[in-house]
Amino acid sequence: MAAGATAGTWVLVLSLWGAVVGGQNITARIGEPLVLNCKGAPKKPPQQLEWKLNTGRTEAWKILSPQGSPWDSVARVLPNGSLLLPAIGIQDEGTFRCRATNRHGKETKSNYRVRVYQIPGKPEILDPASELMAGVPNKVVERSGRSRKWCCECGYVGTCVSEGSYPEGTLSWHLDGKPLIPDGKGVSVKEQIRRNPETGLFTLQSELMVTPAQGGNAHPTFSCSFSPGIPRRRALNTAPIQPIVWEPVPLEEVRLVVEPEGGAVVRGGTVTLTCEAPAQPPPQIHWVKDGMPLPLPPSPILLLPEVGPQDQGTYSCVATHPSHGSQESPAVSISITETGEEGPTTGSVGGSGLGTLALVLGILGGLGITALLIGIIMWRRRRRQGEERKAPENQEEEEERAELNQSEEPEAAESGTGGS
Repeated sequence: MAAGATAGTWVLVLSLWGAVVGGQNITARIGEPLVLNCKGAPKKPPQQLEWKLNTGRTEAWKILSPQGSPWDSVARVLPNGSLLLPAIGIQDEGTFRCRATNRHGKETKSNYRVRVYQIPGKPEILDPASELMAGVPNKVVERSGRSRKWCCECGYVGTCVSEGSYPEGTLSWHLDGKPLIPDGKGVSVKEQIRRNPETGLFTLQSELMVTPAQGGNAHPTFSCSFSPGIPRRRALNTAPIQPIVWEPVPLEEVRLVVEPEGGAVVRGGTVTLTCEAPAQPPPQIHWVKDGMPLPLPPSPILLLPEVGPQDQGTYSCVATHPSHGSQESPAVSISITETGEEGPTTGSVGGSGLGTLALVLGILGGLGITALLIGIIMWRRRRRQGEERKAPENQEEEEERAELNQSEEPEAAESGTGGS
């Protein structure tokens, strides 16, 4: 009764978690349980049978029987004679054989070749290119890590990565839905396979370099797929990417613009040099002073703040295009002028001179207006004082005239009386 209950329990477990197989070639997924039938064995004890294992866990053939102790948690013989592997792993790959004798003395042998597999997660395209240049050959570019930004003239498309597969499987690229075959010229692929020493699983990496043809599709679609190393398993595809393909534009004449115009600036001022080199893709700009390259990163603008004697000299820029070579601009001279010194300079220098002149004129104008107002006030005050002085003098003269008139009237009366 107890044996029947045990057998029923195992049947239930196997129906939920495992697969009972009886073929010669067995493929099982890593981590899942696997049950191998022993053909010809009685369904119930007593049984005459033994299992022989030749796998990565055994030095040679290991023997297991129902009477023997279970082999830890790796493999055990069930009451019905089947062999259970609770969680199959890479080390369980190998050959399994069972020899059973039934109650009538007939002997039956079972042979199994077991292989395991692991399907990785969905592959990804890392560092996908956003731009490509038509007709530009591939270049070998050194890089550190997978996070570097790539230039479109290098022909780099992306790096396809698949992690956690067993067996390793393969990666393949597709262009507009069709397989992309490396030819070492317009299409090249650099592959790398690594194996985790702890899990035994594989990581695959495939780097694609492409030289698009001129006049082709301006928005090609690239994708990558992982094909498992076991038959009848579907491939896993990445999300597609669509970089823009540029047609190369010839490098025009390189021109250097300086601000302030003329290159003359007061000590401590700022000079801005701009290198104009229209082309597609944009060329790399390097700077030259007095015929010697400056140790600066590529940039179309060179800023010279707080200019001093060490900054004086002749400057030029060199534009380097991947398909049109290098071209140098005409040189310009940077010089230092004293404050207020006349010269052909404009921009920031001319602006400061005009500002000083305007300030001086404003001060002089203010002083002139002030002097004019003071003069008007003084003139009015003097005029008022003059009028006040004249008023008393006229009053005294009128009083004297009145007194004379009074004195003359009595004299005239007396003289008139005497004459009569």
